[in-house]
Amino acid sequence: MFNRITHTTVVVSDQDEALSFYVDKLGFEKHSDAPMGPKERWVTVNIPGDDLELVLMAPDWYTEDQEVIAYRKQLIGRNSVVVAVDDCRAAYETLRERGVLFAYEPTERDYGIEAVAKDPFGNDIVIIQARALA
Repeated sequence: MFNRITHTTVVVSDQDEALSFYVDKLGFEKHSDAPMGPKERWVTVNIPGDDLELVLMAPDWYTEDQEVIAYRKQLIGRNSVVVAVDDCRAAYETLRERGVLFAYEPTERDYGIEAVAKDPFGNDIVIIQARALA
């Protein structure tokens, strides 16, 4: 029935700031930045070589309904993006040098090594170096 997931969304209060952070600090690529109506923008980024797009969505995207906007604003800082890396400690050092803030540094877990960065809006970027399964 389904083939694959193509997009997932992170709600941000400022698409320009989010785009800059995900591209300049995290190393994602800008995939699209296109007008979608009188005030909406379709802004997506992806990891180089990966076709899964992360949508950087403004709370008022395609709605003027104040309840919907208020709900979406509540989602800012409550999203998580999980990324796989070969070396969590090296990724942590590189990102820290770029000014990325972390909730916690690389930590040994049952499933591997994990660190959690924060985007400028408080959303988690979970960085995981998975342990090889025996």
